[in-house]
Amino acid sequence: MTINEMIQNINQAVNYPALAYSDISLYFDMAIAELNTTLHTSIPTVTQMISEYEQRMSKVKNKSIRLDKDPEVVNYDIPSFDTSANAATAKTLGYRFYFVFETKKFYVLNKVTNTYYACDKLDGFYVKEDADTKYYTSCIIGDEVFWIKSTVDNILECDLADYLPDEWALLWMIPYICYKYTCRDGGTATTFAEEMTQGFQQLQETYDVPATVCLATYADRVAYTKLVEQNLPNLNIKVPTRAIYQDMKHNRVSNAIFGGMYDRGGFDD
Repeated sequence: MTINEMIQNINQAVNYPALAYSDISLYFDMAIAELNTTLHTSIPTVTQMISEYEQRMSKVKNKSIRLDKDPEVVNYDIPSFDTSANAATAKTLGYRFYFVFETKKFYVLNKVTNTYYACDKLDGFYVKEDADTKYYTSCIIGDEVFWIKSTVDNILECDLADYLPDEWALLWMIPYICYKYTCRDGGTATTFAEEMTQGFQQLQETYDVPATVCLATYADRVAYTKLVEQNLPNLNIKVPTRAIYQDMKHNRVSNAIFGGMYDRGGFDD
């Protein structure tokens, strides 16, 4: 579940006050801090999750590109070509990016190698001094390719599932944040308090979360990427638990069955 999706669920739960992440970011971090103190884990705060997400995205070629003009203010269509052969003039024309209908791909100029790389989707953002960042996404209608404003902050597409299963978000984090916000707003938060308490009890009965794990076991998981880079090549070490996964659920155990004097020949050995 992404942070954007969580915010939508929170707005729905507290009757649509149009909350943004910046309004309740403190409560996101507080929820993680409470988990860490109770479970003796070291799960990153949501602020740290977003920071790590930004670092990962900065290494991905088809990440968002910075626009030098605001598409809402000036006419800033995305250049397009019918065929790859016609697109050969793009560099001469000074295009940083363009679209080819033949391949149905976007091409973005890598300033280091001075070559274009292909991507299926193109996102952009425009930053103006003393103003909020505006996010845009590409749109193709007929033979026109242009920017349209996106209501989704790409940074908040950070997926909490890399650190917490959806069950923890639904049964613990969302009721916790709703409880904190409702109390701050002067409302009655009894329902959220009960949901938060019952949800946490259910999760504790379902999951067996260790305080430490073997790094080699979870080396392929996003939450442990930084630790893997720091400890290469020796990954056979214990590290603090940075995420909760579905495989940490323990099996349901049947109630014990006690035998009587007539079972297995009585009480004799």
